[in-house]
Amino acid sequence: MVSRYLATMGWDWIILDGQHGCFNYETLYECIHVIRAGGSKPFVRVSIGYLAEIQRILDLGAAGIVVPMVNSKEEAAAAAAAAKYPPKGERSIGGDFRTHFGNKYPVTANDDTKLFIQMEHIRSAEAIDDIMSLDGVDGCYVGPTDLALSLGLGHVGFESNPTHQRAIQDTLEACLRHGKIASINAYSVADVTDRIRAGFQWVTMRSDMDLFMDAGKSLLSALDEVRTTAAVVR
Repeated sequence: MVSRYLATMGWDWIILDGQHGCFNYETLYECIHVIRAGGSKPFVRVSIGYLAEIQRILDLGAAGIVVPMVNSKEEAAAAAAAAKYPPKGERSIGGDFRTHFGNKYPVTANDDTKLFIQMEHIRSAEAIDDIMSLDGVDGCYVGPTDLALSLGLGHVGFESNPTHQRAIQDTLEACLRHGKIASINAYSVADVTDRIRAGFQWVTMRSDMDLFMDAGKSLLSALDEVRTTAAVVR
């Protein structure tokens, strides 16, 4: 239900979190297709190290895959092989693609579905040029907070650290150099603006829980003010 509501709001793409979330294949299938029906592109972040999930989730109809904690060219190549049909990769034909996408899907899917490698560790940043040079890797999704954790900076107040900034800039430049999509998670509208001006093409902001918490807190604050005002009037 939440996926459907978000999709109909007009978000360009929505990431379903199979890494930290509580999805199974049945709920992923449902969410993927209600997002598509709502007009957004469904991406799924898979679990760390589970390459078999990539093919299966693409078979469910995902428009793209985000692979977390990819820290080497070899790991990225294995993910790309799982996500792309031959001759580009090793994905096999299956699922109900004909029902949803027609018989041409195995021909068009290599271009139409996207594989994003998540850069969220300093080791990944150090290998990012090699990773982005790979055929079959369509882009990089930067996770600033986990990157900060890998640098020993904690999960708040890391934005001005020069090593952290350099790793993100190196990733952006590698994407642009190799013609790949540069994407990143942001934490405010101002942050989104800065990232787009810097050259990032795709930017995410907030989670469904963040939106729920923001709206709930705002409503409670307004109700508390009403209650206080009413008490004073009495």
